[in-house]
Amino acid sequence: MAYRESAAVADLGCAECTLLSRLKFCNCVEVLVGVDTDLELLKEKMYRVSPLPCDYLQPRTSMLTVSLYHGSATVKDSRMLDCDFVSCIELVEHLNISEVERFSEMVFGYMSPAVVVITTPNADFNPLLPGIMRFRHWDHKFEWSRAEFQAWSLNIGNKFGYKVEFTGVGKGPLGTEQLGFCTQVSIFLRQLSEAPRIETKHSKQLYKLVYEVVYPSLKDKKIQQDIVLNEVIYAAECVRRQIINTRYDDEGQGAENWNQNERGSAQIDDSKREKTFKPKDSKRLEVCKIDGKLHIPLINLFSMPKVQQLSGSFQRLEEILQVTDRVVLSRCGAFLLYPADDDRNED
Repeated sequence: MAYRESAAVADLGCAECTLLSRLKFCNCVEVLVGVDTDLELLKEKMYRVSPLPCDYLQPRTSMLTVSLYHGSATVKDSRMLDCDFVSCIELVEHLNISEVERFSEMVFGYMSPAVVVITTPNADFNPLLPGIMRFRHWDHKFEWSRAEFQAWSLNIGNKFGYKVEFTGVGKGPLGTEQLGFCTQVSIFLRQLSEAPRIETKHSKQLYKLVYEVVYPSLKDKKIQQDIVLNEVIYAAECVRRQIINTRYDDEGQGAENWNQNERGSAQIDDSKREKTFKPKDSKRLEVCKIDGKLHIPLINLFSMPKVQQLSGSFQRLEEILQVTDRVVLSRCGAFLLYPADDDRNED
């Protein structure tokens, strides 16, 4: 089946937002949704899905919206209908058996995402865990054996049109392979290329929004403009520094020749040297110094990988530079005018 390039991911029973805090770094994810019944825990841990300073310095190439909801995975909310991937990590065992059926209908019948991943403790493995009398956690309502979990998963898959694959996490010591993994995992893959149409006119938004944030992205034209300008100014400064270093290197070589030969035989024509500078890349145009300004061809700036990546196209780079007062362009618009002051004592 085909999947979208960008994905909306929901983590039901997100608890401490551990999974969400890792998924936010995936560029293919544009929507992250967390749902949990513990309101205080969501408020305490929501900082884990907040943007970091680096997210503003280096914005994502794609959009990302993170939302945390207080609600139950057994309750239908229309905001959950567009999810492509749903994870339920150690969730089902916290539900009463009567709630498991509502959970199944909510996730597979109502949300109907392309992929669902469900993990739950493997009761067969419990004898290997010291101190386990019945269940691994006081709030567990049940813990399935491998046979029980696989039977439930296959039944759900047949009912809602999903192929099921089984795996697990956490191997036991040698000689206990027959007990399986510590945590058992079902991966459900929807067989239909598109989710079935569901009547949603009576659907309500029953979850309470606790936290929502939109990450800075290069798809935001204002953010893209600021980041591109920063990179262009940095690139122009690198060009200026390169010219200064080249000049001082050449002057040093001239002084050495002066001592070896007669004065004047190795004089450097500084007026010509300051007028033009040609980068090592012969495909680039000359950088000229006129009236104390470096005339840096825009095509040179666009040839720099970071500038090209951020702006996307030469036309977009021109548009950004033409509408800002942070840089000055030549009258023809083909050159960036940048101060050529080469005072080595400057900060």
